[in-house]
Amino acid sequence: MEDAGPARRTRESAAGTGATLARLAVRTLITCSAGVMAAGFLHWRAGALVAGLTALSFVLVSTAPAWLGGPAPYGRDRLLRELRLHGYRIVPDDAGRFVAVGPGGVYLLDTRTWAHQVSRGSSDWRIGARPAARAVRGAVERAERLERLAHGVVGAPVPSVVPVIMVVGRLPEPVMRAGNAVIARPRNAVRYLGGLPEVLTRSRVETIAAAMARQLNGR
Repeated sequence: MEDAGPARRTRESAAGTGATLARLAVRTLITCSAGVMAAGFLHWRAGALVAGLTALSFVLVSTAPAWLGGPAPYGRDRLLRELRLHGYRIVPDDAGRFVAVGPGGVYLLDTRTWAHQVSRGSSDWRIGARPAARAVRGAVERAERLERLAHGVVGAPVPSVVPVIMVVGRLPEPVMRAGNAVIARPRNAVRYLGGLPEVLTRSRVETIAAAMARQLNGR
């Protein structure tokens, strides 16, 4: 896609400035309202204290990740956006699942991290409420169906569709393999997929992604 030039960048800058001013105005209004209410019910000193604490809370919420030295939340939109930057085409499958077709191959992404809390049981690992082996088996079966679908539509061999289960919680390693499946937190999954060697040319990526989109959107 071609760059729209200085005019587009100016509009984007203006929009960003407007959004920042709007947030500042809303926060100022909330702070003042809280202070006035406290002053009315109690005393002007209480109003000043409440207003100050409210303003401080906004600052803490905005800067806490930097203070703690931890990464910002890694949501689904950011995950998909960064995969696109690595050359992947994203095709929606169903709720929370996407097919990613790119230089590193074809992957079935299950991004439902809220249902994939990793925990260690007495005898096995669990992903959410299910044993890890069962969760992996379901993902692999779905990936195999998509692989057969792609092969039938494209009419040529396609790489194995590898399921990638996005999880939250602590793992022994940044990226784990369970048979044909990959288990990782979103940030590590992006690093893994972005660092894979090229197995598909750009034209093959476009062909497979377009075929997947036609089939999945036509269900």
